[in-house]
This record gives sequence, structure tokens and C-alpha cells, in this order.
Amino acid sequence: MQRVTAPGISSAEWRWVIIFSGLLVAITLLPYAWAFASDSPSDNWQFMGMLPNPQDGATYLAKIGEGARGDWLFTLAYTSEPHAGAAINEFYLWLGHLSRILGLSPLLMYHLSRLVTGFVMYISIYHLGSVIWPRLRPRRLFFGLIAVGSGLGWLALIFLSRSPGGSVDAQFLPTDFSIPESIPFFSTFVNPHFPLAIALIALLAATFVMVFRPGFNIEPNFTNGGASVALVSIALCIVQPQGWVPIAGALCVYILILTLRSRRIPQLELSWVLLVILPAIPFFLYYYAVIRDNGAMRAWNAQNLTPSPLPFNYIMGFGLLLVVALPGLWRGVRRFERDGDRLMLIWFVVNVIALYVPFSLQRRLAIGLIIPIVYFAVRALEDSWFNWVSPKWRDAALVALFVFIIPSNVLSLSIPLFGILKPSAGIQNWQLLPADYNAAIQWLRDDAVQNQVVLAPPRVSLWIPAYAYQRVVYGHPFETLNAAAKLKEVNDWYTGKNCGELLREYHVRYVLSGDFGALAMDDASDACLKTQQLDPPVATFGNVSIYEVR
Repeated sequence: MQRVTAPGISSAEWRWVIIFSGLLVAITLLPYAWAFASDSPSDNWQFMGMLPNPQDGATYLAKIGEGARGDWLFTLAYTSEPHAGAAINEFYLWLGHLSRILGLSPLLMYHLSRLVTGFVMYISIYHLGSVIWPRLRPRRLFFGLIAVGSGLGWLALIFLSRSPGGSVDAQFLPTDFSIPESIPFFSTFVNPHFPLAIALIALLAATFVMVFRPGFNIEPNFTNGGASVALVSIALCIVQPQGWVPIAGALCVYILILTLRSRRIPQLELSWVLLVILPAIPFFLYYYAVIRDNGAMRAWNAQNLTPSPLPFNYIMGFGLLLVVALPGLWRGVRRFERDGDRLMLIWFVVNVIALYVPFSLQRRLAIGLIIPIVYFAVRALEDSWFNWVSPKWRDAALVALFVFIIPSNVLSLSIPLFGILKPSAGIQNWQLLPADYNAAIQWLRDDAVQNQVVLAPPRVSLWIPAYAYQRVVYGHPFETLNAAAKLKEVNDWYTGKNCGELLREYHVRYVLSGDFGALAMDDASDACLKTQQLDPPVATFGNVSIYEVR
């Protein structure tokens, strides 16, 4: 039985890849090790376990917590309204079930899975490189440029920070800082599902580089790789559905072009592509039905907006990788060769167009785009740049290239540590909490009635579902229903501007109050709390008290 197999990789080559990949994922542990080591019982603050993008990181912990309690349907823990669950975000729910089986906390499960999926991503990328290139140098270049490469965001950051006031406007931030899924190394630092999605995309690409080669004649079946393609497609639809769209779109366009050029339906290639498309259809139909029929999920989706930034941000975000790739892209346009170039060129064009298609999650489609860019960068290095540069300067030029594409990744690791060095900034950045509030959350986890609604200041509410398994009135700009209005209501309540019927309207069971100065809530007070005539607090931690509403 013929199978779809990649060219062999020697054991020495695998050792190099495994060691290098292990070092890369280990590097992402260093900032966390420093942050956790900085915690001290005498501190007035607590590191909450997330360095980059802590607002979304907290929601991942809440999802893992749902799974750890036995749930297979995702619900919005950051909103007070009861609602029906849905089979989405299953990856994190599955991690929760695994954490229960292994006896791990959600936080430990999160970071352990981040390391594992990052390692799998690097191995998958090297596998793709080995499929494309039989020679060692280009496949190592391909792996190295993707593994450690980023854009010129670090250079843009220098100039933007020199603007009046010294602040950086987020709308001008290059994508190698603002869209972590676009940069593989950055993605391993941020969460586990981004690198896993990149790994799955790389595996699909590796298969179709072989399938689309001239002379390929293996019909797919269950034992020769066909089942694996379907399973990878299904896994990608579960882990990161947006990552499926560009690669699947590129495959469909490829089949269309092949049909037009040959004036016949390419049945062999089509049979392989259908293994990607057909298994995904039930998932997207289900997602559509959930958004249409589940009111809570529909409202969540309506405010979950991640539009693409300006094209300039992407250009700077891929930086020199894109510049180096230009001769390879031009060669691909001129020759449009079936062996690799055609698929990668179609993928690149489809992906770039998709970034600006009217769609609420545009920037999520940037995941995997670096693969065709680096493919053409390596083709350009091998076919053009190495011929244009004097042999005695080639190594120096290559070193210079890596010197320019690494700094953004270094800054991505180090910038979040500013919030640990300066706790007031860490609290503003959602990375830290005052120690008394953290103790209150632990009490809610251990002693409060579970699945009740808690009213707390917004920065505290972010971490309550992550660690205490309670719901909150407001906690997240996307995962709280009617988030903007609720944020205003909560802020008004804590500043005494509108005491109203908030507790009754949202069925609040517990109220946290006190130590507002540590949260930089200068106008906050307990004026509204005094109007409620509540019993004495059920627990007090320093200046923070927990009240139960009966």
C-alpha cells in the first residue's frame, strides 16, 4: 500500500531539531520563572499567572476550570445571566478534564500545555521544511526563520515611543507585537492554542506540498494518510477555526486554477482537498447555528471584534522576512510552478485578501501567514540573494538578518515584566492584584457557594472566574454580555454615582469592597454599599471585606 511520506530526516538532524525546539520553549519559561520568584508573602500584591495579554489569559483559566468541574459545554463565566452552553472552546474544556485526571491546577495545566504545543509546533514546522527541501541548508533556514523570526516592530517601537508624551498608540503598533498568533515564537509565550493551530496548519501544508507535486498519483484512503488529513482538519476546526479558513481557501483556489488550466476536474487532487473541506462543514454549520440560536453566544460574538490593523502594521510586523521574500514572490508569479511555489503563492494571496474581508475576527486569520512568507524568503535566499552577495559576505549577511528579526521577540518576552518591576503598572495591566483582594478570591473559591454572582471592581472581577469559579457582573470586554453598559454600571456603583438596583437586577450573592486606592480607583467609595443595609462582612482580609447579599 502506497503512503504519502516525507523525505527522510536523519537521527542526528532530529536531535538538533528536538534540542533547539526544547530550548525555544524553555526560553518562554524564563520571564514566568522570574515573575513567580518575585512574589513574596510580605508583598502587597500577587502575580496572577499571566504576563502577556492577561485579560484573555484569565478567560482561558476559567474555561479550563469549567472542564475541571466536568463540563463539556462552554458558558460565559464573565456574565451574570444564566444561559445555555455550547460546544465551542472545547480545547480548553478538554484541558480542564485532563487537569482533573492528572491532579493539576488550571494554571499549571495551562502553562504545561503551552510548552507542549509550542514544542509540537516547532517539530511540525521542521517536518514541513523537510517535505519542501531535500537539502539540509534550506530546510534549516526555513525552520530557523520561522522559529525565531519576527518583524521590525522593535524599530517602529523606538520611533513611536519618541512621539509627544512618549506613549505608543495601539492602532500604529506593528503586528509582531499586537497579533501574537502571526509570530510562532510569540504565540508560544501567549497561550497553547495558537502554537497548536500553527502546527496543524503546517501539517496540512506538508501534505499538500506532496499531493500537488507533478507525478503524484496516490489516491487517498484510510491507511495512506487520508484519514490523518481529515483528523488534522477536524482538530484545526476545534482548536482555531479561523486558522482553517486561509489554508482551506488556498486549497480550493488551487483546485479551481488547476481545473481552468487543464480544462478538466483534477479528481485526484480534489479527492485530497475534500478531506479537508468535508469534515469541516458540520463544525461551521454548528458554529453558525450556535450564533443564530443561542442568544448569549450571539451577543458574545457581536462584541468579540478583532479587526485587522492598517496594512502598514502587517508590513512592519513581518519586516525583513517580507523584504527578503520579494524576489521569491516575484519568481513565483512569473513561473507559477506546481512544485511548491503555486500553492504557497495562492496561500499568500488568499490569506492577505482574507485579512480585510468583512468579518469580525479579521486579525485571527493572520495565523500561519508567516509560513508562505518564509517559504519565499528561503527561495529568494537560495536562488537570488546568495548569488547577489559575495561568498565571503554571505555568512555575515545571514547573521545580520537574524540580528534584525529577533529583537521583537526579545521585547515581547521582556516588556510584560515591567508590570512586575512596577506593581502599580502591573495592576493597571491586569497582571497583578493587591494581596488582600487575592486572599478574598481564595475565600470565594474555598468557602463561598459556587456558581454565584459576585460584584467586585473590574480588575478583581477578571480573576474571580479564573480562580474562584464564580460568575461576575462585569469581568471582560468580550465575555461579559452587554459589556460596555455593565462596566459603566459597576464603575458608577463603586463611585457612588448610581446605587440603583444593581444587586437585585444581576442577582448578586457576594460583594467585594475596600482598598480601592491599590486598584487606582481614586474616586471609589463604599457609599452605595452603605445604602444596602447588608449584614456584617462574612470575611475580611486587611482592608478588603466580603459581604453576602441574602
